[in-house]
Amino acid sequence: MQDIIEINSLKEFLDLAEEDKQMNKEEKALRVHIRKKISKMYSENQKKEYELRKVIRSLLKEGDISDVHPHRSTAINTLEDVLKKAIPTLRTDYKRLTTDASQRQSFRAHILKAMQDSVAPAMNNAKYGEGGALLSEPTNLEADEVADEAGEDLADTEEEGGLEDELAALEEADVQIDLTDKEDDEKKLNVEPDEEPDEKSDFGGGLEGMDETGRNMAYTTFRKISQYILDAFDMLANTKDKEVFIDYLLTNTKLYFDKFESELQKTVDEPDSPEA
Repeated sequence: MQDIIEINSLKEFLDLAEEDKQMNKEEKALRVHIRKKISKMYSENQKKEYELRKVIRSLLKEGDISDVHPHRSTAINTLEDVLKKAIPTLRTDYKRLTTDASQRQSFRAHILKAMQDSVAPAMNNAKYGEGGALLSEPTNLEADEVADEAGEDLADTEEEGGLEDELAALEEADVQIDLTDKEDDEKKLNVEPDEEPDEKSDFGGGLEGMDETGRNMAYTTFRKISQYILDAFDMLANTKDKEVFIDYLLTNTKLYFDKFESELQKTVDEPDSPEA
């Protein structure tokens, strides 16, 4: 509530008006001064922001070095593209496993094993393609050699008693021929399994003792990224490039998993409130 000022004369009124006018002048000058300061600070901030934008643009151009100066290894250049696509998916799914560390350990182990297993057949084929066939091939006999061997067998039979004598002996003998081979059942191959295989259960064979939640998440995740890996690997025809690709793929994936785990561990404890 404002105080009521009592004015008893015209002089007091004029003096009060002069004081109020003087205060208005000072307030106006102060406002002008503040505006100038704010304008100056805003202008300086604008210049700093402009300079900062220039620095960021320069850093972005320098950071995009892979497009200007690719690595000397084709395998590593190819792997860079794979990691750019796969790492975001791996990071998201890995960080969803927060109930227990064993889930993340299982996820990590199953992903790494799946990566290695997925390219192993193609890697073996590439190595054997350079070194020769897997199995030794049987010796091919020429047609003349086959005919000569058959002729020799026939000559041996004629010398021992004659073909006609042997046929006559067979007719006189009471010979019963069992057309069913007792070993047929043993030789039969079971190509129709009784139960359909569970792909998720078979995923990561050899890691059965690890957490199943981590395994299941790894199974789903690997289905998302496996095609990136296989397409890139199949594109490489050089065996050395294939070996480098696998080696660097596993190494970089392990390093990224370490990074993800470190990010999860960066939790800030709530400070204790002071006692009253």
